[in-house]
Amino acid sequence: MWWFIYGLVLGAGLMRLIVWVQSESISVGWYVWLIAALALLLGTLTGQHFFASYKEMEPKAAWMGVLVMGVPAIILAGIASWLFLAA
Repeated sequence: MWWFIYGLVLGAGLMRLIVWVQSESISVGWYVWLIAALALLLGTLTGQHFFASYKEMEPKAAWMGVLVMGVPAIILAGIASWLFLAA
């Protein structure tokens, strides 16, 4: 149920972002969208892995997943944000 709500919020937010970019006539390269999508994918995967591992009583695996997948997601999100603001 929570993942359904997450998907709805994510879809609404993405749609709002695209409408805003088009209304302000901001030119964003395709590679910025790709980097942002990878960051979002890794962030979602990190959250799912963390909560599933904790529910299975594997806290070490949960935190290792945050380290292995979450840190690159944050780095990619920072790069995408920097490129988006530079456009």
